[in-house]
Amino acid sequence: MARLVFYHHPQAENFSLKYSSASVTEIQSQREQSDESTKLIGYPFETPVYVLYEGDSEIESAQDIDFDQEWLSDRIRDLPRPGQVVAFRLVELLEAAVDVRDEDEFRLYKEFEPQKIQQALDHVSWGAPLPNVAGEVMSNLILRHSLPNANHRTGIAMLQFCIESVNPDFAMPPTHVDDDTWREWVDPYIVDSKRLITVRRNNLRFKQLKNLEVDLVERKDGIQIRLAEFELDMHWREALSKYAKQHESHCTDFAQAVLERAERDDLLDRQGPTKQEFITYLEDGLVERDFREMF
Repeated sequence: MARLVFYHHPQAENFSLKYSSASVTEIQSQREQSDESTKLIGYPFETPVYVLYEGDSEIESAQDIDFDQEWLSDRIRDLPRPGQVVAFRLVELLEAAVDVRDEDEFRLYKEFEPQKIQQALDHVSWGAPLPNVAGEVMSNLILRHSLPNANHRTGIAMLQFCIESVNPDFAMPPTHVDDDTWREWVDPYIVDSKRLITVRRNNLRFKQLKNLEVDLVERKDGIQIRLAEFELDMHWREALSKYAKQHESHCTDFAQAVLERAERDDLLDRQGPTKQEFITYLEDGLVERDFREMF
């Protein structure tokens, strides 16, 4: 039977794996040195493995969201104009997602970090072929993880807006969570994306688990990562770069699949938008849009 440990603590999703050991003494020492709230699980394998989880003691509910104009303006005023526009639209998308989904089940796992949005925009190959630009917009927003939740859903929405910025009549194929086609073609892309970003941030922690003969790491939502399938033995900076490139390629493949599924092969070789063209569309092309229809 495969030896499996949880990445998120099964009774506290805001606590994630930080350290593992076969030694109770060592894991207790790590716990005493931690400045964060901690939880500990001992996995009763033939050779036991002890895992230390760190996190915040509380998760906010989506009912606590109050992204009013003044609150948002205070947090984005120092960003360049493109970052401000994207931040504004991302917050609108998050509010729409909360409005459509069950607020009691929609949790906020981190603070809003708008400065990361500008970082994402700076890593896009503006003016490259459309699938590349749209995929890189999606990938880099997901990788920077600026929102407290729904980064994948809002990333897909931004991919859609990127395509629309060069072809406003583009009709996005269904990507709603409750649509029957979701599990058929969208969900596998999101699941693999979450695997990649989790390995990217944890290669050394996962290398330690592999050395302890752990086979699988399971994220929340039941997403399993088979450690043997990933290269883990590298400096963490190298892992950040390597898996960011893989994630960009993965999201570019998704952008291409979107265009093919929409039967818009004519857009596959179309030049993507410049940054200014994308920002102009976000400002002027979405004024009458009800974002709730996207979720």
